[in-house]
Amino acid sequence: MKTFCLSLALALSGCIKPPDVVMVDRQTMLEEQVSGELEALDQELREQALVPTSADFSRGQLEAAGVDLGDDTLTQVTRVHAVLVSELELIDELLVRRCLGEATTGLLEETPATCSGRHTAQHTTASVHRVNRARRQLWDFLARKGAPGTLDDVARAWRREHLEGVVCGAQVQAASGAWEVKRC
Repeated sequence: MKTFCLSLALALSGCIKPPDVVMVDRQTMLEEQVSGELEALDQELREQALVPTSADFSRGQLEAAGVDLGDDTLTQVTRVHAVLVSELELIDELLVRRCLGEATTGLLEETPATCSGRHTAQHTTASVHRVNRARRQLWDFLARKGAPGTLDDVARAWRREHLEGVVCGAQVQAASGAWEVKRC
């Protein structure tokens, strides 16, 4: 009874007053679930997204380059090139941040141990798979069109040319297997 009287006296005297605003710093359980579901949906939509086409060339430019315009393979090469171009900015950023590396095989390889900054592993993996698939398709096309050597020779020759255009500061695998930073 004494505590009740004491509490009543304190409440009436104005010593205890509830706050005007209550701040909550945690998300509700529903918000946490929704944010987790949206990331999966975002990844699914990204994988199904339309891929932009490559830059158009005039018929004269293609003929001057010696392209057989009656051949259907031009369309195939254009589609593969579009995949590579659409991923270029993301891949360059991940190469410089050391989340990816240009492997000696000519393919991109994920290197999470050396990655700086935040990135979504699922997003990165999906992009790497798309670009690597496009590279393999390109090498296969070049080999079928009569490039000298085996498919591995075509990939090595392509890599030599490709490394010249790789962004400065990118992570590149040396012949010894060690990862190095590309100097420009």
